[in-house]
Amino acid sequence: MEIVKTDVLVIGGGGAGMRAALAARKEGSEVLLVSKTPMGKSTCTYLSAGAFTLAVEGMSKEMHRELTLQSGRGINDRELVEVFVENAPERVRELERFGVVGSWGKGHFSTEGKISAWGAPLTEALAKESRKQGVSERPWVAIFELLKEDGNIVGALGFEFRKGVPIAFMSRATILANGGGGALYPRHDNPVRTTGDGYALAFHAGCQLRDMEFIQFIPTGLAEPGKPTLLIAVSLPEVGKIVNSVGEDVLQKYGITDRPVALKSRDSFSQAVFKEEEEGKQVFLDLRALREEDWPKDNFAQSQKKLFFKFLSCSQKPVRLSPMCHFFIGGVSTDQNGRTGIPGLFAAGEVTGGLHGANRLGGNALGEIIVFGYRAGKTAGEWALGQGWGKNLQKLADAEWGSLQKRWKSTRKGLTPRSLRKSIAEILWKEGGISRDKRGLNLALEALRRIKEKDLPQASAGSPKEVLEKMEVENARAVGEMIVGSAIIRQESRGAHFRRDFPKIDDQNWKGNIFLQKAEDGMSFEFRPLAGKIL
Repeated sequence: MEIVKTDVLVIGGGGAGMRAALAARKEGSEVLLVSKTPMGKSTCTYLSAGAFTLAVEGMSKEMHRELTLQSGRGINDRELVEVFVENAPERVRELERFGVVGSWGKGHFSTEGKISAWGAPLTEALAKESRKQGVSERPWVAIFELLKEDGNIVGALGFEFRKGVPIAFMSRATILANGGGGALYPRHDNPVRTTGDGYALAFHAGCQLRDMEFIQFIPTGLAEPGKPTLLIAVSLPEVGKIVNSVGEDVLQKYGITDRPVALKSRDSFSQAVFKEEEEGKQVFLDLRALREEDWPKDNFAQSQKKLFFKFLSCSQKPVRLSPMCHFFIGGVSTDQNGRTGIPGLFAAGEVTGGLHGANRLGGNALGEIIVFGYRAGKTAGEWALGQGWGKNLQKLADAEWGSLQKRWKSTRKGLTPRSLRKSIAEILWKEGGISRDKRGLNLALEALRRIKEKDLPQASAGSPKEVLEKMEVENARAVGEMIVGSAIIRQESRGAHFRRDFPKIDDQNWKGNIFLQKAEDGMSFEFRPLAGKIL
């Protein structure tokens, strides 16, 4: 087995990973970035709207802080929020020095990408700067396991899936920056390989995770038959009407008033659309009264103008929309500098939790990856220079690879990994998605555990692609259990978590956070109140 040594190993090729790599490199550490795709390509950053919300051009830090806390419904990690709000303007302005082109406005910065890769100017500039500064890269690699020795992370076992061979990485410091798990749901706007790998890696290594019940669904997903799943520009609902198939004003019907609705009310807006669909109605964005010359001037909307007028005929008929999974709010628990509870392991970006509380303010995701990617990379780079190397990495990697081969030995008797992933997606959408209740969540938990015990051991893994897919489906199942298990515990509705059987927010009993960790019998969950009655 090939062994590659580096001071700092960065897992993930999106914005958080590249910003962390640059910061670690600046500290003088050798840095290697590994990812399933080439650096910066096919990542959530690349496919993002390219929009940052931050305290610039007339928006105060106090206002940004308040908006972030309001969206988080009172359970954000206040220290992370303070660091984020204070540092976002400096870190984002720094992007221009890396060559990122964009436009500034009150409270925001937007890159000037094109449909549907509005974030491409950001990822392209970070990738170019990373290569310029000597960051090495290893694409087409999936990380199967973090390698641990004497309680410290000393490297990782990977799989170069285009060649079908294992590869071990020896590192003094390792940074998880491999994003969320949006592609676990059947309707989403994430890259297809965004399967929650980072959560599973951290969990198996012994890290704490938090707030995994909070999954953000964005309500403005294009849902026209035969058209691609696409995020509709957030400014368009502001100039049109949201109506159902019987002509009712949906926002008025559900008392949704915070504007811009697609930024500030993603949770309640998504829940409203989902309820309409459960009742057999469809929901539409009606732009028929909007003249072409009055089309919003922001780059996001301008890039979609031709699509809406020429291909969707928005001047003649309403355009159907439906929610889709957009962002995982919870994740690995870290401090302000990206340290996890395991020495040698750091994390940044969507793989982490705490900053956003119960719901993320639109535009805060890209700021998060830049601010905390920088801090995690700087801290890991400093840490690495003072550490030694693992002594038994070859032995650890060989043992882990042998265990995986035995576990994944192809039987050809069971379902394919792809079909199992589809089953998990359907379970999560129906019972662990936008609208939940005790009965459905318990059914989902039983189904996920049945997949673990019965279906996964029989699933085929004969080709390198099936090996990759089996790893992803194992991770998907584990992350699904994290989501469902946390959602069962939280007996209220807050932010992106809605329980039909507990439809109100309950600050007296549930103003706090749910943490989970690996245990002998699977997963242990703990509720930690911020205020009010202790359960």
